[in-house]
Amino acid sequence: MWWLALSLVWWCGASAIPSPGHTPPGPNEEWRCPEISRQPVVECSCDMPHTLRCTGDKTAMTIIGQMLRSNPNASISLLDCTVQNVSVIYGPLLQGISLHGLVISSGEIGDVDASAFKGLASPLQALGLPNNQLYTVPIKALESLPELDRLDLSGNKLKMLDGQSFKGLRNLSFIDVSNNLITKISPNAFDSLPQLKILRLRGNKITLAGITKLNSQSTIEDLDLSENTLVGPLGPKTFPKMESLKDLQLSHNSLSSIKMGALQGLTNLTSLRLQHNLIDVIEDHAFIHLTALVNLDLAHNRIVAVSGASLAHLNQLTDLDLRHNFLRALTADLIQPLKSLKVLKLDENDISIVASDALKPNSIFKHLTLLENPLNCDCSLIEFSNWLINTTLPTEDKATAICTTPPSLENGLLIEVPPDALLCGEDEQETIMAPLSTPYRAKVSLQNLNYNGKEINLVWNVEDEATPYSCDAIFIYEEEGPNEILLESYPIKCNSSDMTDAKSLQVSVPTTLQQEHRYRYCVALFGSEKSDDVSLILGCSDMIPLIQNPVIHQDSFVSPMPKILSLQANLSNYGSLSIDVMIYPHSSRCVLNIALLDQNTLLSQRKVECVNPKYTFDELNAGPYRVCVNIIPGDAYVDITKPRCVTVYKREFHRFTGLDIAFVTIFLILCLMVIALIWGVRKILLKPKLQTHQCFLPPECDDNVQHNRYVKLQATTKL
Repeated sequence: MWWLALSLVWWCGASAIPSPGHTPPGPNEEWRCPEISRQPVVECSCDMPHTLRCTGDKTAMTIIGQMLRSNPNASISLLDCTVQNVSVIYGPLLQGISLHGLVISSGEIGDVDASAFKGLASPLQALGLPNNQLYTVPIKALESLPELDRLDLSGNKLKMLDGQSFKGLRNLSFIDVSNNLITKISPNAFDSLPQLKILRLRGNKITLAGITKLNSQSTIEDLDLSENTLVGPLGPKTFPKMESLKDLQLSHNSLSSIKMGALQGLTNLTSLRLQHNLIDVIEDHAFIHLTALVNLDLAHNRIVAVSGASLAHLNQLTDLDLRHNFLRALTADLIQPLKSLKVLKLDENDISIVASDALKPNSIFKHLTLLENPLNCDCSLIEFSNWLINTTLPTEDKATAICTTPPSLENGLLIEVPPDALLCGEDEQETIMAPLSTPYRAKVSLQNLNYNGKEINLVWNVEDEATPYSCDAIFIYEEEGPNEILLESYPIKCNSSDMTDAKSLQVSVPTTLQQEHRYRYCVALFGSEKSDDVSLILGCSDMIPLIQNPVIHQDSFVSPMPKILSLQANLSNYGSLSIDVMIYPHSSRCVLNIALLDQNTLLSQRKVECVNPKYTFDELNAGPYRVCVNIIPGDAYVDITKPRCVTVYKREFHRFTGLDIAFVTIFLILCLMVIALIWGVRKILLKPKLQTHQCFLPPECDDNVQHNRYVKLQATTKL
């Protein structure tokens, strides 16, 4: 409970300012904590000057009052008491004692007598009654504290606040009624508090309707409504006019969207916290009235996209938090309207694309993070990669941009990927197939691992094809859910030409890793004694639980881990879906899991050996279908790999039944008969009349006389 009291100390004069009526210590005198101890009734101590903290039973407050009255030079500013078996505070409690702040808690206090705080030697400025059983604000008891500035009633059983709850407390500037059961707030509940600046209403059951009905508040600067039952859209009239409000906390509610012109009465708002809601839509010109906003927290919502028009009016915004949403791309619409933006947090979204015009050379950030996003590191990221390399972002921020695809760059840092490796189309396919013929092929594997509690000893088996080589670094990745995080890296130096046995590389690394957590170990070597990416040789173990003093042999590993390079699925016109998967390297120790889905419904699932990664589903109706495959390694230390999926688009086809075939056969026969009939008739009607002559000259006669039966012919002619 001391932390509640500490919130009062800074204001209520815990410095060496003496209370009225007390004789201040001399210039050379040191303040001393009053000795109050009467076991087991009460015990007090001071953890900071002028602050007395006491614990005891139901008689403790009486004893403390007596001791402080007998020591008028104690100069106590804050008295913080935790007492037991006290359900009612009777009074006068501390008559004749001068205090700035008082905190009393028992966990059972349900009532405060009207005279409890009467007779104090100086006006009490801060009062805390937290974590008790109060069902109403103790109005009568507070009437004797007209100068009260800070009131803490958090953690009680308050159910409502009305116009009488703070009657007469015109100097109140701070009210904390968090973690109560408040469901109703009268519109005029805070009207009688002209000095109120900070209002804490966290952890109650307040609704949007209750907030909307409040009267205008011209003095409140800090309002906390987190963890309530605020359900629905955030609109222009959701809040009353609050001209002085600067900090508004609405986290951990059920707000669904932000409407155009939202919060129009909060024109001086500088900080808006909306994390952990259900917001999926931010309408255009949603923040048109919040031109002074500096900090906007929208983390842990359901936002899929943010248009430029929705943020266009936030010219003063410097900090934007969009972690844990569903953003698909980082575009200029999100960044360019925010002229003053310095901090952008985009961790754990679905961002695979960074538009080429999203970040310009003059875009300067103090922080930009992209951890846990499925970045597709192809040619579309070349501009972003160049910007990231040349920016002044901290190194740890640059390292949050991690490639997920293509497989050849998986888990690689974008800033470490050469620009010519960011490929698209056919070039990308060639890159994916490269491991089949390049020096990356299984040349380094973990043979033994030994952990003695202080350091990890690794023995790597290096094949002859990898020699000669030089060492670069050891990387250790930790398993975190479905993801892996680079935890540690250690530079190592070696040269195979100086080693007795270059096939066995022994490395020891000090570590502070936690036992029974799962880690992957990778070693990076440079072949041919060249330090460039082309000659890089990388060997990785599987995920291994860290257990002290085990010896894990090579037969526990498959290195490198089998990966799916390509997935092909073809749907034939006869309802046959053939699946062909390319796996590298081929392994007899893994199983391929093939799932067939129709509109996210699992239709069938089959397991085949990785040595023959093919399968055919028969007798399927019209698609489309979605085929997903993933590898289930045979090693007990390795998790199931992430699935790779492909959609087989709909093809219109018809499977012929026996009746269909009969109809087709009859139709063809009839067609042939008609064709034959037509041909026969035509043959008869157009039969040629052939006249063949033994001689092709007419009989002897006068040349001038032409016989009517003969024509000079050169060959048989149809007449």
